[in-house]
Amino acid sequence: MKPGDKAKLTKQTFLHQGIFIFTGSTVEIKEIQSDMAIVIYNDKEGYPHDLEMNLTDLAPIS
Repeated sequence: MKPGDKAKLTKQTFLHQGIFIFTGSTVEIKEIQSDMAIVIYNDKEGYPHDLEMNLTDLAPIS
């Protein structure tokens, strides 16, 4: 995966700063740092949120 790619979240649904982040959601890779990635998650209203995720919590979209 590289910046600009789309990925699917495999991590179980969790709450982040009052926003539910759902398993199976599509995110965009913003930045990759060793075993972590900064991703852009758009909530149900369409607002973007930056999340720091482990690469193991992301699956490439085929």
